[in-house]
Order: sequence, then C-alpha cells, then structure tokens
Amino acid sequence: MARIAMPSVMALGGAVVSYASVGEGFAGSPSLSQVVATGLTAGITYLGTAAVTDRGVAEPGRVSDPHGAQDMPSEQPTIALCYLPGERTWADWTATVLVRAGFTVLRRGGLPTRDDHPDQAVEQLLDGADSALVLLPEVPPQNLAHYAGWLHHLIAAHEAGEPIIWIRYGSLDLWGDARWGEADPLSTLPHDACLNLSSREPDVAASALVTRLHRFGLTPGGAVTDVALLAAGLGYPAWGAAITNFPPRNPHFTDRDTALATLAQCLLSDDGGSRPDAGGLVGLPGVGKTETALEFGHRFGSHYDVVWWVNAERQVSLSGQLSELARTLGVEEVPDLTVVLTRLWSALRERSRWLLVYDNVEQPPDVSTIWPRASNGDVLITSRNPNWGSLGVTRVPLRAFDVDDGEAFLLKRTRESDREAARDVTARLGGLPFALEYVGAYVEERRASLAGYRSLLGEGPRHMSAAADTDWFASAMATSWNVSFDSANDENPHVRALLSVFSFLAPDDIPRDLVPEHIGVVDGERGGLPATRAEYDRALVVLVRLSLVDATEDRITIHRLAQEYVLSRMAGPEEQRWAVCSALTLVNAAFPLEPLSPASWVTCRRLMPHVLELTEARAAHYPLLQERCPTQLGSLLLRAGRYLHLRGEHRPARGLLEQSVEVESSRVEPDRLARATALAALGRVYYHQAELGEARRVTEQAIAAVGELGELGDQEHFVGRLRLHLSRILRESTAFEEAEQVAREVLERLRQSDGVRPPLVAEAWVTYGDALWRRGRLQEAADAYREALEVRSALPDTPAIDMATCHKHLGIISRELDDLDAAEQELRTARTLLIADYGADYGENHRDVIDVDGHLAEVLRRSGRLEEAYGLLRRVVAVREEEFQDHPDVAGSLTKLGALLCDQGRYEESMSVLDRAVAMFERCMGNEHPYVADAVVERSLTRRAAGDQEGAVTDIGRAVSIYVARYAAGHPDLERAQRVRQAITP
Repeated sequence: MARIAMPSVMALGGAVVSYASVGEGFAGSPSLSQVVATGLTAGITYLGTAAVTDRGVAEPGRVSDPHGAQDMPSEQPTIALCYLPGERTWADWTATVLVRAGFTVLRRGGLPTRDDHPDQAVEQLLDGADSALVLLPEVPPQNLAHYAGWLHHLIAAHEAGEPIIWIRYGSLDLWGDARWGEADPLSTLPHDACLNLSSREPDVAASALVTRLHRFGLTPGGAVTDVALLAAGLGYPAWGAAITNFPPRNPHFTDRDTALATLAQCLLSDDGGSRPDAGGLVGLPGVGKTETALEFGHRFGSHYDVVWWVNAERQVSLSGQLSELARTLGVEEVPDLTVVLTRLWSALRERSRWLLVYDNVEQPPDVSTIWPRASNGDVLITSRNPNWGSLGVTRVPLRAFDVDDGEAFLLKRTRESDREAARDVTARLGGLPFALEYVGAYVEERRASLAGYRSLLGEGPRHMSAAADTDWFASAMATSWNVSFDSANDENPHVRALLSVFSFLAPDDIPRDLVPEHIGVVDGERGGLPATRAEYDRALVVLVRLSLVDATEDRITIHRLAQEYVLSRMAGPEEQRWAVCSALTLVNAAFPLEPLSPASWVTCRRLMPHVLELTEARAAHYPLLQERCPTQLGSLLLRAGRYLHLRGEHRPARGLLEQSVEVESSRVEPDRLARATALAALGRVYYHQAELGEARRVTEQAIAAVGELGELGDQEHFVGRLRLHLSRILRESTAFEEAEQVAREVLERLRQSDGVRPPLVAEAWVTYGDALWRRGRLQEAADAYREALEVRSALPDTPAIDMATCHKHLGIISRELDDLDAAEQELRTARTLLIADYGADYGENHRDVIDVDGHLAEVLRRSGRLEEAYGLLRRVVAVREEEFQDHPDVAGSLTKLGALLCDQGRYEESMSVLDRAVAMFERCMGNEHPYVADAVVERSLTRRAAGDQEGAVTDIGRAVSIYVARYAAGHPDLERAQRVRQAITP
C-alpha cells in the first residue's frame, strides 16, 4: 500500500502526530481510515515530504531528531498499531518510541465490534503494514465475547507466521474469566508472546519494544542511534503524574470504553483556547461517576505532571483542597484565599500540563469563582446536575448497567460462572454499579456464591426508610447493604458505632486517626466505639473488606448513600443523639484552638468539611447538638468562622458565626466572654460585607457583654479593639462626629492604662485619623497618621501591612491637600512594602496592593498622566470585580475610572461606568450616603462635558443635597460640589 500524505498535525503524549485521514475508528473502516504517526517530544517531526513543528507544516525537507536520529530515509518499516480508544496514553507512547526508532506507524484506534466479520477485521489490520502491534490493557473491555472471534483469527494469523506482536502493560489475570462465552483465546498464546512494558523502566521498555520488532527482520535505517534516548522526555504511562493526591486505583473497575474514550477526546486534545478543556461525568448517585473519573486520572496520568483530586461537594472544602495543592507546589502559605488562588494559577501555568478533578459538584456557581485561570490543563467534574454549558463542560452521561453489563461486572468481580444468578442479581438491584460492588465484596469476603446471595436478596429491603423507598437507586442500595451491614455487625462489635459516627461527618477524607487520637474526650459510655487503636484497626479492616468504607494510611471515605443508609438503620433518637454528639466532640477536640496561627491552617483546612457537615443548621440533627452539647458547638462554630473570615470567605464565615452567637445566647448558663467574642467576630464579617447596621448592632452588643463581666482586667485591650471597630462602622455609616468621639475616647483610655500595647495605640491613631479625614479636617488627620507611623516605626517587628497602611493614608491625605508629589511618594512607598511582603509574582493582585493602586491611579489622573492612570485603574477594577462583584470597593474604583474616562473625552464609556457606580453604591450603602454623592458629582461633570446640561444640573443638585445632610459646613467634598454646581448652573 502506498503511503498517504499527512496534512494535519495534533500533539499527543509529548509527540507531534500527523493524522492521515479523518477517522480513527477501526470497525468497518477502509484502509484510508488509518492514522500515520510520527514525531518527537521536542516538538519537531520529520516526514518524507514536510517538517512538522509545533506551529504547523513547514517547508518540505528532512529534519534531524535532536535526541540523536539521523535524517530519515524515504522508506521505513510500517507498523500497524491497534488499541482501544480509551488506551490512548500507551498508544501515544508506543507510537512515539517507534517513530524515533525509524518506523512509520499506522494507528488503528479501536478493536472491532460484534458486527465486524473477524477475518475481514484482521485483514484490515494488516493491510499496508509490515507488522502489527496489538496493545492489551490490564483492564479488558467490558464484554470480551464481542472480540473473541477477532482475537481467535488474529492469534491464528500469529501462529501462521504473520508478524503480529502482542504488547501488554500489566497483568492479564482479569482477561481469563468466564465472560468470553467460549474458551479464552489468549490462553493459547505462548507465555513469551506478550511483551510486558509496565514492569520495566521506560528506556528498557522502549529498547525491548524495538528489539522485538528486530526479531522479525524489521530494522529501519537512520534512526535514533542511542536506545537510551528512545523514551527520553516522554511521560511514561506506567508511572503516571509526578504530583498527585489521587486515591488508589480500583482494581475491580469495569471499563466504560465509551465514557473514557469520550473524555480522552475532550481533554487530551489541545484546542489552543484561553480556558482549560473541561469534561463532566453526570448521572444519578451510585452509577460510577467517581470511579470512572478515578480510572481516567490513573490511566491517563502520564499526560500530566500534576493530577489533583478535589472533593467538591462543599465550596469551602473545594477551596481548602486547592490551597493544599498550592502548598504542595511550593506556593507560600497565606491566609487570603484570593492570593492563594492567584498564586496557584500562576504555578500551574508554569507546568507543562495539569488535571483537576472536581468530584461531586452540585452546580456551576459552586465552582465558577474558582475555575482555573490557566489554559494549559484540564478540568474533570462529576455531578448529578447535567447543566454545565455555562462553563463549557462537555457532558458524558453515565447510566446504570443493563443486564448484560451487570452480568459481565459480577462475573468479573466474583470470578464465578453462574450467568443466570448474575443476571438475576443485576435485575434485582436495578443495575446500579455501586450496589453490585457490594455484592462482589460480600461474595468474595464470605466465599459465598451469587446464587446464595440471590436468596438473601429475596427477603427484600427490611430496614429502608419510606423516603428512600421512593427512589429506585436508594432501594437497590438498601437491599444490598442490608446483607453487608448485618454481616459486619456479626463479625465485630465496634463497626456499628464507627459507621454511626462516620455518617455525621463529610463523606470524604475523614482523618484515619480522628477516633483513636481523641476517643478519650467522648463523654460517658462510648456507645461501642473502640477503646484502643488495636480494636479500632480490627473494626476498620472489617468495614474495608465489605466495601462499607474505603481507607488509606491517613484517610477514610464513606459514600454519601452509605451514610444515609446507616442513618436509616439507627435504633432510635437516642442512638442518633449519641452518634452526632460523639462526632462533634471528636471534631471539636481535633480543630485547632488558635485558627489564626499559620501552623494551624493545614489542620483547619482539612477539618472544615466535617465542621460544615455537623453544623448544617437545616439538618435534622442540629437541634440535638444545640440541646446536648452547646459549649462544644459554640466553640467550634466560633473557631471555624474566624478561620474562614481570615481566608476572606465571608459568606460561610458569616453563617457559622451567626450560629455561634445563637448558641451562646441561648445557653442556660451563658458564657458572656464567649458570646462577646462571637459577636465581635460576626461584627467584623458584617463590616466587610458592608452591612453596617448589623455590624454596629452586634459590635455594641459585644461591648455590652464584656461590660457585664465587671472588672475588665485582661479584657481592657479587647474592649479597646471593639470600640475602635465601632468607630470604623460609625464612620462608614456617616456618623462622623460619633466616630471621632469613640476613637478619641479609646486613645485617652489607652494613655491612662498600664501595660499599653503599642500596636493597639497605633491602630487607635489610624482610626482616629480616618474619622477626622471623613469630617474634612485633613491636616489633623495627617498628624494622626504620622503619630501612628512613628509608633509603628519604633517597633522591631511591625508587619508590612501596618507600615503600608500609615503610608497609604498619608498619601490619600496629601492628595486631598493637593500635594500630589508627596501623595505619589507615600503611595509608592506603601506599594513597595506590600509587594516586598507578598512577593513580586503574586502581590500585584493582592487586595491591599489593589487598594493602594486605586488611590495611586487617582493621583496620576490629577497629575495629568492619563494613560498610566488608565492602565492601573483597568486592572484595579478587573481584580475587584472578580473578588467582590457587588461591593462598595468596586463602586469606588468604578467612580475613579469614570472620572478618568471623562478626562480622556470618552464620555459614553464614562457615563456607563458611572451609572454602574451610582447604582452599586445605592444598593450597598443606601441612596443618601456620601459615597453615592461622590459618584454623582463625577457623573454630573461627564454629563456637562457631553452636552447634557439638564442632566448635569440635576445630578449636582442631588449630590449637594446629600453632602449638606451629612457634612458640616466647610467640608472639602461639600465645597467642591458647590463649586461644580455654581460652574454648571445657568
């Protein structure tokens, strides 16, 4: 057969592979449906007619392999490569090694189907080839009987002397089961007929592959001369990704060829887009979404250098596990989640290719804000939700097994041959893969038979709840679990108690040492929990053997459906109360007492999913915790809420802290200090969410609660910080005089106190200066900021953020005083301090730097440096919109941008931006806040410049009215607005 011209290029497995035709299917395809592969990992391919690089087809000619190949001759031995579509990783590696060795490769992607005539399929495989390589995966195709005839013919051809070489990359034990429907054809192959590549080092495997071809007299001229270089630079499929946290591979996984092939086609191609490729396995619980994603990561891991598994049922746990990936990649640990993710995306962009698996995502909004910002990788999700078009996810639906597939799975899992019993059990359990796995585990563990198990199922679902009975999959699971659950209880006295506790925790990543390390804190009777680590380990062995849980050396996983089943089997309310309180006690004991300490962050991050699972306010068990263990509940809620607030996750932090306040307020014997601490933490969250009324209410309650303690003593500084926070709230609420008074009182109290802490004094000066600034007393504010800077400069370990804050405020005041040179100098000093602290690579987008940049851009605008200011402001707006969306900080940046656009003569754009700013301020702060007036003044100037005199007059009139109601006479903002009104009013 003549060689076919190669017009297109596709990167596969580190090599550049040129496709000769439009298809890769084997079944029923003519000889033109072949794939000719040739390539180098260095990004250069040598062809007989053209050189193919990573930029496409270059001028005709021959190119030398930089790894040692000589110029390719015009004729090379031709190898047909046959493999399953889901096994492209090994096929890519094999094809690239062969091309480097000087062969031409015809890729025959896919084994024939049941409709293909076997002898014709064999003839097509060998058509135009000097030899054929048949790749046999460790996990065989699901229905081997479909391929038996074809393999028999192929083996016969091999025995007749055809140059057919069998390649395996793993044990073939799983092939030798009863699913053939006839004798196993592979059993007739000589022992040494299959070359095993997976048990060798990559250079040895490559050399063995080429040597096997040489035995057939296939020795090309002019190729890689050093066999050690055949596999150089290629990801080796037997090794997988260099960095991964993937759970262990499921040895009983039954291949869903279509699903894996579809995912491979979606994710392993490179479309050059600006966002990562994304695939989604969707379907009902228990149909195998997680196991299929797990198999994809293991099977195609060598395509990536980072493969990371994320349990994404809750957004908080998702962000925590991404933070763990950042730490693994060497990203410096910081509390701010926004900074962590920015640094993570940068680190991933520096990698060659990565895969993130988001397992069990509920809906697109849960991951949209933390969707990777790097395009050189892939995202795979699993979800019950089929609607993922908004994120560009290619859906791959999974469904329950039909009777044929279920039969194949059970016969493979149990190594039995009773097809009738396998089909009956499959039908009884609705073909649900997860339920069938429990059947296999039970039969294997008990050395039972499928027929015997079928008789057990005949008793029906004895302990199912009414709610579960309405869902077919819940019915199937309960029916199979009854057998495993009862068997486990009969064998070990502790398994019921362990399962009961596990059922109130998050299903993924339960720390394996949680129970044995903290069993001593469980009050009263342990309810059957093991007292020693030895007892615990023995009970865990039973649970793992019966597939009721999965376990590694450091974690335990239990399926969500299994948790629901265990809850339905509890004897009554008292058992449920004991189990949930025990779970809370264990997590509370494990959660760090100092969640703001960097040393605690890894532990906090890992335990957060369990905290959220236990403290879900809508859960049926939550009132039991409030009633039985309020002290532990309130403490855990407070510590977890403070940790999330530190990370900038304000919404979930708010929920936990509101619950903490509720718990502490409703206790029969209240702990006033605990309640005050919870109120204070909640007030800070409200402030950051711009809910000033609520922030003031709870902060004043916190101050009152501390006052009820009597003699303050050690709480003096706590009260001082609370009152300074109250001053900030009052200032933003336009209660300027009251804000100044509160800050001044704190300063005076600190002067009179013994053992004053200088950092608190400096904080008081800054807060006092802020109140003076908002009242328009600019010079006094500048003096207060200088006092703060002097105090902080005298301290040896003042954090960079505190020093930068002083310089930033001095820059703002200098700008308002029209000293633009001094303003720029102070702001650039603040910026330099922050960048040095946060790092040059990541600090640019930190919210503190962005805040400084917004003020610096305004200074540049007023200095006439419009282009420089515009570039800075566009970035500020983009970063803040991504982080906050609808927030006063975003509106403030939009106001500055709108004024700048007006100065540039871009009036239509200016109006659009300022309209958004006004509307956002009104939503966040109310219609009569001075911030609204700030944006309205700028809009009036844009209207005037654009010729809308009437609109300009209306706007400036509104702004003046707001200022008059909020500011005293002589306030700089009021005076400026009055000057604008005078200038534009006819």
